[in-house]
Amino acid sequence: MVADVTAHAPTSSWRRHAELLVGGPGRITGVDVARGVAVLGMFTAHVGFTDTDAGGLAAVLDVSHGRSSILFALVAGVSLALVSGGRVPLDGLPLLQARTRILVRAVMLLGLVGLLDLLGTRVLLILGFYAAYFVLALPFLRWSAGRLAVLAGTVAVVGPVLAYYGPEVLARAGLHLPDDGSGSLTDFLLSGHYPAGVWMAYVLAGMAVGRLDLRSTPVRVALVSGGLLATVVGYGLSATMVGPLGGAQAVDDAAATWSSAFRPEALDRTDPWPTSAYLWLAGPHTDTLPEVIGSGGFAVAVLGLCLFAGRIGRWALAPVAAVGAMALSVYSAQIVVVWLWGEEAFEQTTNGPLLALVLATLAAATLWRWALGRGPLERLLAGVAGRTATVASAAPVASQP
Repeated sequence: MVADVTAHAPTSSWRRHAELLVGGPGRITGVDVARGVAVLGMFTAHVGFTDTDAGGLAAVLDVSHGRSSILFALVAGVSLALVSGGRVPLDGLPLLQARTRILVRAVMLLGLVGLLDLLGTRVLLILGFYAAYFVLALPFLRWSAGRLAVLAGTVAVVGPVLAYYGPEVLARAGLHLPDDGSGSLTDFLLSGHYPAGVWMAYVLAGMAVGRLDLRSTPVRVALVSGGLLATVVGYGLSATMVGPLGGAQAVDDAAATWSSAFRPEALDRTDPWPTSAYLWLAGPHTDTLPEVIGSGGFAVAVLGLCLFAGRIGRWALAPVAAVGAMALSVYSAQIVVVWLWGEEAFEQTTNGPLLALVLATLAAATLWRWALGRGPLERLLAGVAGRTATVASAAPVASQP
């Protein structure tokens, strides 16, 4: 009897590690794959050789700029929906626990990004904004897919106008635009590189997607087809409006002429305002409605494709899913590597270094997930957030007077 158990022990061990690698039966592999694609795309945007004029691979990889971080934000919304109940939003004590865990994660993300910022790399860190998105999403965790989609659309329309003209209004009113942490609220909402006033459209859209049945083939087809349609509409609208004005570069130059971001001197309320034509651009990080529709639609289509791919290629895509499952650890390690690499990380003329970084990341993430499961930073954040939520739920509730 003892020999029989011993004979089956290696098989049981391999089965356990195999389950760790694919995340277990309740894990949606396609979501991890999409998150992994986003992280590797940000690698490409940060250290890859990308140039539309160079043609070839460099031109193809240029698609990573802006769109990778948008996909990252969209999948963040999907994750928020999944941890708050998925198709059936949580309520009562479970909802309180979910909100507590999310809030604690946001606080810890701010601490982490503060440490990474000390390294002084040229990478524009998204994690601090990510934390702000988590906090802003808390009031909407009980909302249905339809309500979340309507709110995402509203933010997509209104947010770009506020993000573009908000800082200009403040500057012409004689108010100080933020240049340090004391202005973090304005920076997170309006003037930062990933302003929540615009980027919450992606997060809310992701939450709406996460309220759907992601294992349903019709849902996946709708995500791919609808996302591609939005991509064509967004970029097509931009080309139609910007072309007669001389092209994107001409519009961008005209906008910079009277933008407070490019003028060191104080502006008066009588000074001309930046051109409204800027709001028709659809380039990376323009934070306009055409970009939200075009790049947001592109992200939705990629997510839909990853859901299909994750279903039929669970094992083949395990390395990419491993990167996505420990995205925080991988993203943070990338910043450390770039810091050690130095300025030459941003001056590549080939994609050899990028390929080495991607392959090393895929191998390390796969090995870690196979051996230990959850990534190191993911384990830390989940542990602290889980204990905090447990303590919060166990605390006595004060009686009403």
